[in-house]
Amino acid sequence: MLPAVLQSSNPTMDEVMRYINQHSFTLTAAALLLVVAGLVLRRGLTLPAVTAVVALAAGLTLAHYLLSPGPSTVGEAQAVLDRIGAGRPVLLEFQSPY
Repeated sequence: MLPAVLQSSNPTMDEVMRYINQHSFTLTAAALLLVVAGLVLRRGLTLPAVTAVVALAAGLTLAHYLLSPGPSTVGEAQAVLDRIGAGRPVLLEFQSPY
């Protein structure tokens, strides 16, 4: 199943670049796995080589889930504004979800 941006008949460059930016880890991990799997297949399937590919896939999957940002702790902008004016110091941390 293709992502919505790629299903469009004529996606803009901005839409394509936004998709690549948001999914860069997944795309890079998939490319790395394809290269390593290709090298393993070229040299012949051996147990250590297959184990290395499986370990790489497991490590990249684990890294993706451990490093992915979670949901915001504040869902509404008004809640942030209320905390700012409450008389106590407030730490604002800005981050992109991807």
